[in-house]
Parts: sequence; structure tokens; C-alpha cells
Amino acid sequence: MPSTSHIVPLFVGDARLCKQASDELLRRHRIYVQPINFPTVPRGTERLRLTPSPLHDDGMMADLTSALSDVWHRLRLQAAA
Repeated sequence: MPSTSHIVPLFVGDARLCKQASDELLRRHRIYVQPINFPTVPRGTERLRLTPSPLHDDGMMADLTSALSDVWHRLRLQAAA
């Protein structure tokens, strides 16, 4: 999803799956990513909110990418086209 700030939204599109993805990332991979659900965003646009910083190094980014791939596969989430 486009963003005009340092926050990187990652579209999920389902409140239950958004929360579940956040929980799985924390439980399985020890990575906290905040789920953003209604009423903060409209229903059907639920997303994860990634907030990278200068303290996140290349190894952490690689771990996040791998963890997201694992969770997306486990939950059968759609990858963006």
C-alpha cells in the first residue's frame, strides 16, 4: 500500500486474519507488528503497520521478510499483484 510517511502499511483486508497474522508473527517469529482494524481503517482495508527505523538492520529486514512469507503461507493470505 502507498504511504507518505515512514510507516509501511501491509494490506490484509480481513480483521480476523489481520489480528491472526500479527499474533503469528509474535508467537512464531518474535516479531511484533501492529494490526490496524476498524474503526481506525474502513472495514475491508485492515492492514499490518510496519514501522522501520535506522535501528533495523539488513538481517532484521531479512528475518521480517522470511517471517511474513511464512505467515502469509500459513494463513493462505493473498500476495499483492
